[in-house]
Amino acid sequence: MKLVRHGMAASLLIVPVLCAAAPSLDLQYSTFYSQMKTFAKGEFGDARLGFYLTDPQSGQRCGLASARVSTLDRDVAAEVTIDSELRLPYDDDLNLDKATVVVGLTEAHAACDLSVQVMADAPATPEVPLAELVSRQQQMQRLLDKMAGMVGQYFLPKMEGVRISMVAPAGTAYLVEGARQEAVSWQQGQLLLSNAQLKGFAQGKLQLQGEILRLTPWLHKE
Repeated sequence: MKLVRHGMAASLLIVPVLCAAAPSLDLQYSTFYSQMKTFAKGEFGDARLGFYLTDPQSGQRCGLASARVSTLDRDVAAEVTIDSELRLPYDDDLNLDKATVVVGLTEAHAACDLSVQVMADAPATPEVPLAELVSRQQQMQRLLDKMAGMVGQYFLPKMEGVRISMVAPAGTAYLVEGARQEAVSWQQGQLLLSNAQLKGFAQGKLQLQGEILRLTPWLHKE
């Protein structure tokens, strides 16, 4: 049985999904398709929506081991990142064929909630121009506004900067512009760049060692 609660809070849309205490979960592909359709035409550039499953009791993410999209006559591979983001193909035929998303869990959960978060892909390079990060920040803001609606966008928290999710749990990056350089450390896989830093090194670049998983909005919390 699936329960759906509509609403947008900051960058997350919560859709509760009840599941049996088994190491796998079947979800309707149409649920994801309707969300992906929002950005599929490319009007938001590199900004997109990402999907997670969260245990409502602990508040922790449900660990994902594997995923695929299945119909009566075919299986399509899906991607699961190291931190359990679920990445699915956008496919009209899968939606028409009423496909099922089969997710393998790393451990059993009584229930997992589907969370939808605004994010953006980052350039796959050890030197990222700050102008590219600012451009993606603006794209994420437009997608946030779209998800929030005409009225809700005026109540969104202010974006304080960009949150960069890294594969490595900790490390140090450098903001570089000409002869100026500023070290920026990250912990727990999260590197934060404020609007002031993005503006202060607007013509510079971010130098770092390690793989970037994604960019997400750094939203102000009261």
